[in-house]
Amino acid sequence: MYGLPIRSDAANGSIGLFYRELQDIEIYVEDSDAEALYTMLLSRAVNDEVRIKKIISLHGRGKVVEHCAAFSEDSPALFIIDGDLDLLHGQRESSLDRLYQHRMYCIENYLFCKSASAEMLRDASGKLMPEEALEALEWDDFLGDVTTSLVRLFKVYAVAWKLMEEGGIKTVSRSYYDVCKKVSRARGSAVCDDKVQAVIDEIKASVILVHGQNMYDEVYAQVDQAVGELENPLYAVSGKDYLLKSLRDYLGFKGASYKYDDGFKFKLARYCDTEPLAELGDAIRHSVNNGVYKQAS
Repeated sequence: MYGLPIRSDAANGSIGLFYRELQDIEIYVEDSDAEALYTMLLSRAVNDEVRIKKIISLHGRGKVVEHCAAFSEDSPALFIIDGDLDLLHGQRESSLDRLYQHRMYCIENYLFCKSASAEMLRDASGKLMPEEALEALEWDDFLGDVTTSLVRLFKVYAVAWKLMEEGGIKTVSRSYYDVCKKVSRARGSAVCDDKVQAVIDEIKASVILVHGQNMYDEVYAQVDQAVGELENPLYAVSGKDYLLKSLRDYLGFKGASYKYDDGFKFKLARYCDTEPLAELGDAIRHSVNNGVYKQAS
């Protein structure tokens, strides 16, 4: 009924001041309710070499960029934002000192990880050795079931986002389960190629109706090229809204069920491969040890 008090933008922006004596760097993010997740991931990214006690949410990408542009303190700070659909157009946020933009859709993409998933199976089983968990996971089969369809879907989302920003077309906000089918009681839901294609056809028709086939094809080709340049095509798919939902259902089928979404993410953060976090870890270390960080394009 009453809930927790909501801090003003000014208060959010000044929290770092109160923690400067307790940590080596101020880290600002756009996500709400993700402090524990970020703290775990970023501490692992720097191998606990940097004290990170408080992740500060500014509640939105625009506010993170705005605060970053206005930041003039001498103390180390880093402002972190998602790649979002900009990523699928090869676009980056304006180059600002202290700004770090993920080279994947969002922070949850770091959690979509074979090693972490195998460890979740081991935790649930209590009996599996590492190699047995990897074998039981059948990761390549799972990837084959999701990669092609979801990457195709997000390419079309990116086209619609670019051309129909004010057109009222649902893209990433569309539920993951809208493109799923119920496989069985044991397996639960899984990506359905036919449902994905139906959504693609619906969005494509709406865009072409307004902008024409040639414009659609031109923008789609640009998106296709940008996605092809990513280190992993699944970096173009929202980890938060799609990949982790798919993974959670799959691991439940394999015997590792998690009732609460936050707990599921946190366990993945404890186990995920830290190699994809290397650039972010270097950005944090640079900010602390060498001064103001500027991300390469």
